[in-house]
Amino acid sequence: MTTTTGGPASTGAFSWPAVGMRVLDAGTGRVAVVLLLRDAAGKVHTEGAGRPARALLRPEGRREPRWWAEVGDLRSAP
Repeated sequence: MTTTTGGPASTGAFSWPAVGMRVLDAGTGRVAVVLLLRDAAGKVHTEGAGRPARALLRPEGRREPRWWAEVGDLRSAP
């Protein structure tokens, strides 16, 4: 089951996406790790955010710049 953001449905164990989670940014095609979450009001969260709108991502395995991505573009990475 998935949410409308394209991620797995929340079971109460974690919010989607969660800090430290590996994700695929469908907008760029890159796999990354979630560093921070930002809600629609612009508040930054270091842990789960109820309804995150954007996530700060760190590319996995590369020394490239970090970037903000829309949560709707994120998928769980294999």
